[in-house]
Amino acid sequence: MWPLRSMLYVPAHRRDWVGKAIRVMPDAVILDVEDSVPPANKQQARDNLHSEIEELAAAGVAPFVRVNAVGEGADIDVAAAMHKQLAGVKLPKAGKPEQIRELHDLLTYHEGRCGVERGKVAILPIPETTEGLYRMQELAAASPRVQSLCGAISGEIGGDIARAFGYRPTLGGMEQLYLASKTVLDSRAGNAPYPIAGIFGMDMNNMAVVEDAIRRAKEIGFSGVAVMHPLHVAIANRLLRPSAEEVAHFQGMLDAFAEAEAKGLGAVSYKGAMVDYAMLPVAREVVAEGKRLAGKSA
Repeated sequence: MWPLRSMLYVPAHRRDWVGKAIRVMPDAVILDVEDSVPPANKQQARDNLHSEIEELAAAGVAPFVRVNAVGEGADIDVAAAMHKQLAGVKLPKAGKPEQIRELHDLLTYHEGRCGVERGKVAILPIPETTEGLYRMQELAAASPRVQSLCGAISGEIGGDIARAFGYRPTLGGMEQLYLASKTVLDSRAGNAPYPIAGIFGMDMNNMAVVEDAIRRAKEIGFSGVAVMHPLHVAIANRLLRPSAEEVAHFQGMLDAFAEAEAKGLGAVSYKGAMVDYAMLPVAREVVAEGKRLAGKSA
């Protein structure tokens, strides 16, 4: 399943939106029970989760659920969301490693209750408090379930992360560079190798602005993005999934190096650049993902 390049938020109380989300072909859908759901509709959102998860899984889209924060309904949400095809949960307002461990134990209990393989459901913390932003590496390392820390690349309208950190977001995003880079580094240092950037706070109909934000997320080192609008999924897939040209380039590099190695060499010139063993892991990852996506499409 990993890396997930495109994740699309869908309010879980809007049952009819799931089919529409599937049609734009995201890698994952995040069924939201938190901020995009009015308090009066939260129980309806929970009641919809099982049928929505099944519909997404049948279409080959990884189902995630954004639960409410620990102490604010996460226990009720996890009980409602647990399903053999649930891929993971996103935890908002993550501030302390103890919250991650509490969620880990909660998931373990409900996996056992529902006959789900123990440890199957991933945790994706969203650090949205000042303490959480400071302790991100600890959050990532708090449970082997954690696959990703979730950050943000924001437009001119900031959310919880901007408020907690204290910056005033701009379209240029210079004020966000430190925190975004820290999120990527802390995620990988905590053994959560797939940091995800939320793309928020900008004109959703301005595709050039959205594309610039997603490209910045990629350049900073995020492995995928979470978007709010279905039209943004195609941009994320195009920018973040390896293209056929990239796969061919890296396959050619691997083939050239294999020929050189057979001659007893540990480096080779490939398209004018010197390539040694340090360059091979990235090449192998790109080629492997290209083959995986080709198989999924078939």
